[in-house]
Amino acid sequence: MTTSSPDKTSVAFLGLGKMGLAMATNLQRAGYPLVVWNRSPEKAGRLLAGGAAFAESPAAAAQSADILISSLADDGSLRAVVAGPDGILAGLRPGATHIGTSTVSPSLSDELADLHTAAGGRYVAGPVVGRVPAAEAAQLVTFVAGDAGAIEAVRPVITTYAPMMLVVGEQQSQAAIAKLIANFLGASGMDLIGQALAWGEKSGLPPGLVPQMLSGFFGNPGTREYIDKIRERDFDNVGFTAAGGRKDVQLMIDAARAVRLRLSSAEALRAKLDVVIARGAQDQDWSCFTEVDRGPTQT
Repeated sequence: MTTSSPDKTSVAFLGLGKMGLAMATNLQRAGYPLVVWNRSPEKAGRLLAGGAAFAESPAAAAQSADILISSLADDGSLRAVVAGPDGILAGLRPGATHIGTSTVSPSLSDELADLHTAAGGRYVAGPVVGRVPAAEAAQLVTFVAGDAGAIEAVRPVITTYAPMMLVVGEQQSQAAIAKLIANFLGASGMDLIGQALAWGEKSGLPPGLVPQMLSGFFGNPGTREYIDKIRERDFDNVGFTAAGGRKDVQLMIDAARAVRLRLSSAEALRAKLDVVIARGAQDQDWSCFTEVDRGPTQT
């Protein structure tokens, strides 16, 4: 059982999917007194065994902590948990800070900032970059935006799961935009990997040649992981679903459109994701969209 340090601020964590559970576990290991909430309470079992308390609602979680962290699927989920009946705002302590780690729209990020300010609290947009293994290893990257004092106050909490903390500014939407650009680069890289593998396979090149070339061009460990995943068609080992990827790509397109920029490559990614989702692959890893170029497995 993790022993909580009495000099550490209590933290409420809302949303215990794969990423959220990993981040909350790192907070617990760091000694933070933890209160957790999730729509499916059984996902909290490991944290409860380590000494965390379970809140029956987001409002109850907010009543118990001065720092809240949310890890939720999309705009609708986050807005409901914040502003819905028994939501965070219904129980928010004066001066409390909520860190939103989800990939959501820039407009929602600014909306949540206004709602928290009106309720006497503060909202820091802190979307994270990285797959589940990085979250488990406490090696995420995060873009943060919000009140400078609030950011510095929660820095020790954030760095328990994201040691690379990039402060974007004071307008929360800027962190959301930075995260969408990061996801755009990652998704575009996957698209290039899939097309390069398809080209090599269809041309009869030796099976290991193109992956070797790709490893030279894409040296990042996370990208190398995708090279192997796409090559082996390991889409049932899910880090992020195709449905979630489709949501993120749409957010990219919308955010770029807001500044009069058309992301034609993102539109192509969206079309490929629509194809694989129509085939029933919405719960597979989102890199499965590369199958649109590669076609059926060669036998």
